[in-house]
Amino acid sequence: MMTQEEYKHHVSSVWKATGILAAVTIVEVVIALIYDNYFPDSGLRMGLNIFMIVATLVKAFYIVAVFMHLKYERKALALTILMPLVFLVWFIIAFVWEGISWYNLRIF
Repeated sequence: MMTQEEYKHHVSSVWKATGILAAVTIVEVVIALIYDNYFPDSGLRMGLNIFMIVATLVKAFYIVAVFMHLKYERKALALTILMPLVFLVWFIIAFVWEGISWYNLRIF
């Protein structure tokens, strides 16, 4: 059974995570709208893409840690869930890298 103090702590951490998720999402949307409307052909596209990826990973961390309660789980359980995620991201990066090299070979 959870005490009143633990309950208040969990509720405040959920609200904190919700606020962080909302703030990051608002920043992402504002930057995307400003960038697409005012600087569509700018050379900063790669930087914007990297920022969006990092912001999405921050949001994913807070969702997994707070709402899926992995922040409070044991290390082994967290690793069994997080390690496949790391490999999935690595596979996506590898496939995109390989696809770009194939595309460049076909152009030239």
